[in-house]
Amino acid sequence: MDIETFRLTKLFIQVISVILSLFVNTLLITLIVTKSPSNMGTYRHLMVYFSCCSMVFSILDVVVQPNIQTYKSAFFMVIDLKKRGMAPWFGKFCVYALCGCFGVTIYGIAIHFVYRFFALERRGKVRFFKGPFLIFWFLIPSLGGFAWYMVTALVFPKTKEVTEYIRSSVKDSFNMDIDDCAYNAGVFFTNDASGARIVNWMSWAGFACYLSIMAIPFTIIVIFGYKSWKIVDKLLEQGESDFSRNLQMQLYKALVAQTLIPILLLFMPFGLLFTLPIFEIDCQYLAALITLIFAIYPAVDPLPILYFVDFYRIPILEWFQRKCQKGNRVCVPVVHDGSITIEGQEMSSNKN
Repeated sequence: MDIETFRLTKLFIQVISVILSLFVNTLLITLIVTKSPSNMGTYRHLMVYFSCCSMVFSILDVVVQPNIQTYKSAFFMVIDLKKRGMAPWFGKFCVYALCGCFGVTIYGIAIHFVYRFFALERRGKVRFFKGPFLIFWFLIPSLGGFAWYMVTALVFPKTKEVTEYIRSSVKDSFNMDIDDCAYNAGVFFTNDASGARIVNWMSWAGFACYLSIMAIPFTIIVIFGYKSWKIVDKLLEQGESDFSRNLQMQLYKALVAQTLIPILLLFMPFGLLFTLPIFEIDCQYLAALITLIFAIYPAVDPLPILYFVDFYRIPILEWFQRKCQKGNRVCVPVVHDGSITIEGQEMSSNKN
């Protein structure tokens, strides 16, 4: 794929993704506010908060339109200030802020797992998500995003040495003049004036900071996800009725989906992006894929909640039921063991 075709494809995916993200998250917020049962408690506020963060993430992504790439021992995110019509200071801020959104997202996911475990455990720990405590939980993703922002700004800034190191790659990969760009980049090994290879300890320190910031929420997700799975598994074995068994299966499926999505779309791709350049392994195709994943994730993240939670799924199905009533065909929602499907029922228009 040539450079211009990839740029237009990326732009198309970013625009479609922000539209879907705004639609899906707005729909979810509306359903949370209007359809959630009272016993869902402060979890409603957490879901609304995370949906708002996702919308900000998607809007910033389409505004910045970042390009993520690797070259030899470097990984970097770059935007074309000239085409975007941005002042250098604003472009730099947008790059750092977009990177900070990644930190907000991964810590928001971790908090989601903590709450779910407390709710499944049923030992009264959900009270720690009420009142003033809720503000504390809201601040954690913001602090995670701020930490990622500061590491990006202080450890991976635009420098003369890095600019010259990635100049040819930026030109060849995106047809951009690096002097007209804002970027953040990590370069593990550079060359001195004599051409000798030297270690860039600043990038190694930044790499360690990135991994540490990622490791905390990842560990929380794995530990609390596993503990929650064990609780759900026991409830499945001890379920006294078909309704209870089906309800716990819904929780189990939602847990699996909400574990796999961030691991497959965020932690693993970005972990490889930061690690492979150490060995100078070419991962330009992976970097291009990550650029698209970065845009798609905010639209995909709320889907498991919409699909697995009956309080949100049923109103959507009922809406489709009303809309698909055309002529003699009526779409009827049918309940099978607690799950809902839509089946078509032919209605005769002739009267006997």
